[in-house]
Amino acid sequence: MDIKQTQQQLLTGLIRRAEDTNFGRRHNFGTISSYSNFQEEVPISFYDDIAARIQELKQGNQHIFWPGPINKFAVSAGTSGQGKHLPLSDQRLQSDRRFMRKIAASYLRQRPNIFNIIGTHVSLPGFMETNEQFQIGEISAFSAQHAPFWLSPLQFFNADELTQLPFSEKIDRILDEALDTDVRVITAAPNWVLTIFQELLERTGENSMADIWPNLSLLVCGGVKLDNYRSHIQALLGTMEVDFIETYGASEGYIAFSDDLQRRDLNLVFDNGIFYEFIPNPLADPDALSIQQAVPLWEVQPHTPYAVLVTTNAGLWRYALNDIVEFSQTRSPRIEVMGRVSEMLDDYGEALYAYEAAEALARIAEEMKITIGNFTVGAQMPEHEHIPRHYWFIQVSDPIHRDTLNRLSKKLDAAIRQDNRHYAIRRDSQTLDAPKVFTVSQQQINRWLQQKGKEKAQGKLPSILHDSSDVDYFREL
Repeated sequence: MDIKQTQQQLLTGLIRRAEDTNFGRRHNFGTISSYSNFQEEVPISFYDDIAARIQELKQGNQHIFWPGPINKFAVSAGTSGQGKHLPLSDQRLQSDRRFMRKIAASYLRQRPNIFNIIGTHVSLPGFMETNEQFQIGEISAFSAQHAPFWLSPLQFFNADELTQLPFSEKIDRILDEALDTDVRVITAAPNWVLTIFQELLERTGENSMADIWPNLSLLVCGGVKLDNYRSHIQALLGTMEVDFIETYGASEGYIAFSDDLQRRDLNLVFDNGIFYEFIPNPLADPDALSIQQAVPLWEVQPHTPYAVLVTTNAGLWRYALNDIVEFSQTRSPRIEVMGRVSEMLDDYGEALYAYEAAEALARIAEEMKITIGNFTVGAQMPEHEHIPRHYWFIQVSDPIHRDTLNRLSKKLDAAIRQDNRHYAIRRDSQTLDAPKVFTVSQQQINRWLQQKGKEKAQGKLPSILHDSSDVDYFREL
């Protein structure tokens, strides 16, 4: 499949479809005949640019970004009453179903024995709220409700019922009712897979999940980066050989998935209702994304960090995702998700990006032969200290002695000094103290998520803690 031809035809189709919408008339869609015209006429957009028009959609106004009414909205962040509410058109939901079919077809090509997955399927979708005018929910809830018909008989729980339950009740139902069933497939964010496994092993006293669900064959994970949890989950699986499929999707649309069980990078799907653009080296000046030159998918280069823009069949036009990806290959595009554009710790002028923090931690963990999953870092200046410091909280698979954590702290300090001149200046000038590293468990993270109202299907621990009270929470553990 030719990338340039496919993407150009897709873009033309989206423009023609939305030509008579308010947005299409304002940006002269009727005159756009090329990608360069599209770039000239349509500015890069962020949520603040469209938030007021989203409210109009909720009030029943039509033909704003996409033809017809929009009465479904996916929550991109926050709880049901807060965060970003992004439009979901019928065409977008159809594209999401096609994405799920692509995953199934890819998996069966690699594992043609379909009987391995004929059995109980357990999914953990997010919340859904419905009122007289519209529905709001996590994208996983809409995906569960619009799953391919042939999946329904295999699902242990009714998707509509689960999307209405508080998250703690979803977990309890799985623990109470699915324990003695022949579970073959689990679909959930990896942090919740880990939580379920840990709770089941504690409840039953078994040594591994092989003793509980011996026929478990496949884990389909999305919403949170799988590599942060894979080793922890594998440790609990024991001797079982279970396949992992990772999906990279967002409220804006599903983008990529692992179509090769032997690889960690993801196949980018470019023929499914999303036109892609990429802004190179976004960390050089994240505040200038709106004026930087974007490149289309057919012009990207490998091993270059890019911010992602999407134009979709839900009426998002050159919309910034806030994600950073790198292409491991470009002719048949494959990506790795590296982090977020705007996640920066700059409380004391250190300008440390989450992207940099994650890379430094991964390098040092490999050097020290420590298995680290999730992490978060915050800055604080406690009253009894004269200067602030960074506090790192890392999730590990095995207990770590304090001496090892101290060595890790020193190596992190040295690595970030080398990578980040802002941090180095503040350390050298003694306006920032040496960092400290602590360990946290998944249960402790879950309790924090619950307190913050983020205990959702795709609730996640941020890489950066901006609130001093959150640093206090983890330090006091």
